[in-house]
Amino acid sequence: MNIEQIQYAVEVAKTKSISAASLSLHVTQSAISQSITNLESELGIKLFTRSRLGALPTPEGKNIFIKMVEIISRLQEIREEADNQNGILKRELRIAAIPIGMDILIDTISSFKKDFPDVQIQITEKGSGDILNDIYEKKVDIGLIGYNDKLRKRNSELIFTRIWEGKIVVFVGKNSPLASLKKIHAKELLKYPFVLYHEEYVHEFVDIFSRSIGPIDVWFKTNNTRALTRALKDELAITAGYDFSFLEVSNKESHDLSLVEVEGFKQDTKSIGWIQSENENNSLLSKHFINRYINEFLVRYL
Repeated sequence: MNIEQIQYAVEVAKTKSISAASLSLHVTQSAISQSITNLESELGIKLFTRSRLGALPTPEGKNIFIKMVEIISRLQEIREEADNQNGILKRELRIAAIPIGMDILIDTISSFKKDFPDVQIQITEKGSGDILNDIYEKKVDIGLIGYNDKLRKRNSELIFTRIWEGKIVVFVGKNSPLASLKKIHAKELLKYPFVLYHEEYVHEFVDIFSRSIGPIDVWFKTNNTRALTRALKDELAITAGYDFSFLEVSNKESHDLSLVEVEGFKQDTKSIGWIQSENENNSLLSKHFINRYINEFLVRYL
């Protein structure tokens, strides 16, 4: 028995699927299957019942998995302690974020660097879907994304830390005739052109809106927040985004945007939060950073 076999078995037990474990661990299904077969042979018991529904732990296997999880937990504690002692934690922390809460992010980094001056921090701005892929591909350590309960359940192997729960709203320039409104009926939005940030849940909002209310006139989509903001300021178009975004904008004395809620259109609750992999090697630094970000958020907005 070795650590690799234990990790493979625990991941299959968690996901109840060899294919899901394969994606999570970036190991071929055949390698995981063979590893489990060898482990079962060595232990002399059947750990899983395999069927078209997946790989389900046997009653005998469940007790074994409890001890395996304890082993992995202890190993992680040993690695983190060794990192602290040897200074290995003084390395790079890779962060990806959707373009909201950036002021909080910068303040968090400033505070964080005082306690961890040797940590090199890398920030990239992307949409939630791209960030999710980067987490799986180990290109980033933590990501600030938008998500819903369906996505969280589909990615149960990731750690989600929710910081805000809200909805998609409309943003307009402060000189727009819509700026004086608190709410606008969904059908009225069909009269206005939109510019959209390339964000999965904004596109999801637009798709559902178009099917239930009518097609939205989208002028362009972009990953450039300056281009999008410019279009709003010049009253060329309006946009849709997370209401969380407006907390930061409205906190500035000279903000140029106004928020308008959409009525007459049913939408699911959206969450904003941090994600990271349970197997993420830099987990101790990530936990420190996420906790500090949340503290900055609470101080600023609650």
